[in-house]
Amino acid sequence: MTELALDASRSRVRIQTFAEGLFARLAHDLELVCGELSGSATRTASGTGSAVVSAPLRGIEVGGVVEHGRVDASRLSSSDRRDIVDKMQREVFHAAASSSLTIEATLQGSSARLRITLPNGRRTDASATALLREEDGSVATSGGFSLSLSDIGSDVIKGPMGAFRVKDRVEVVFDLVFTPKG
Repeated sequence: MTELALDASRSRVRIQTFAEGLFARLAHDLELVCGELSGSATRTASGTGSAVVSAPLRGIEVGGVVEHGRVDASRLSSSDRRDIVDKMQREVFHAAASSSLTIEATLQGSSARLRITLPNGRRTDASATALLREEDGSVATSGGFSLSLSDIGSDVIKGPMGAFRVKDRVEVVFDLVFTPKG
């Protein structure tokens, strides 16, 4: 069994949210980027493995507006970004910026079973696609999964007078790199 540590400088987790409703065209589809990641993993000779990744809420930032599959970082002001992150902490996670969420993954082949533990202790399960590859002595994995906001206990996130709301399902995309410990 190989013990690995997450290389946060080479890893990235992105969350994409999408607006729906009568005035959804007035809202923004967003990409949030999770920073300050930490974690570890184990890998067996047969290729199976497990990982634990922690994402502190203080490390989540707005990457930009998603439009036609591209992220535009210039469309939001600094105050809009702060408001979005503040609303996410209050209405999605019901937790302070000092809190973290943890994802435990068990990898088998090209899929992973996930157990997501939220700052409030609530847990939910998900499945992810995962592509594993060797890179210069490191193990990299890329993939994604959908997550239901209602499953994690999120309030319904909506605009003024209910003109639009964030869809219940968000997409999480990850590119993680683990290096041998020691």
